[in-house]
Amino acid sequence: MKQEDKLKEAFSSVAMEQTEQLEKSLTYEERRKSEALYKHHHDTALRLIRKQKVSIVKWVSGIAAVAAAVLLIVWGVNRPAPDIITPATAPVSTVVSAYTNEPLQTETATPAVQTVEPTPHIPELKAHLVSFPEGMRYAVYTGPGERYERANHNKAVVSTNDWIEVFGVENGFAMIQYAITSTQRRVGYIDAAALPTHASVTALEFSYLPAVITHETDLTDDPFGEKTPLHILPASTEAKWLATLDDWVYLEWYGGDQPVRGFVPAAAVRLKSAE
Repeated sequence: MKQEDKLKEAFSSVAMEQTEQLEKSLTYEERRKSEALYKHHHDTALRLIRKQKVSIVKWVSGIAAVAAAVLLIVWGVNRPAPDIITPATAPVSTVVSAYTNEPLQTETATPAVQTVEPTPHIPELKAHLVSFPEGMRYAVYTGPGERYERANHNKAVVSTNDWIEVFGVENGFAMIQYAITSTQRRVGYIDAAALPTHASVTALEFSYLPAVITHETDLTDDPFGEKTPLHILPASTEAKWLATLDDWVYLEWYGGDQPVRGFVPAAAVRLKSAE
């Protein structure tokens, strides 16, 4: 092999080995400039070889160093500084094409922000049978206090000689259900002092959520019997939603001379917040 061919092969081997490491990261424009510079130095090196003005070792190491330095300069000067994108604020991700040197915009779907109202807590009424000492009678009110309306023309009472169910206690009054006749019942409140000492009764917790009557309906204290109405509530009547009991909603209403509590069908009332 001729000396010139050996020099060519050595140059190509050393120079290309150092430049290929950078080639992958260069853009199309940078690569084009680098190839032009490479060709210029390659041609210059060949002229020096032909004139035999440098030794093989010095020529190979020198030309390789020059070529690598040129590529580094081109890469450092021409390559744009990378954009720093914060993931939390960047709506799109930018990718630079190695062939066109143009940014490719990849759209990222931004999830819609939905405002979800928390589901209100509405307690479910539950009662259990309590044994009272016989022979006692207690005044019954529609709410926990004497300021509430009293059913049966202000004469509602309960006798302890029959069954009595207790829902719980509020404001010193016990919420009860008892039988008036074989077909009529009543839900109301008696003084909690009347409860037997052995009775285990929990405190009542109500929601007091704003509600509105959707169509005319009866307000009753007897949801499981004859459903005798305490009042007739027209559509758009506003009240407080306290709790639920099966298919009934337990309300507090202030439309009369005194506040009153009673039941309406669930289909006849809705929460105002659901408008």
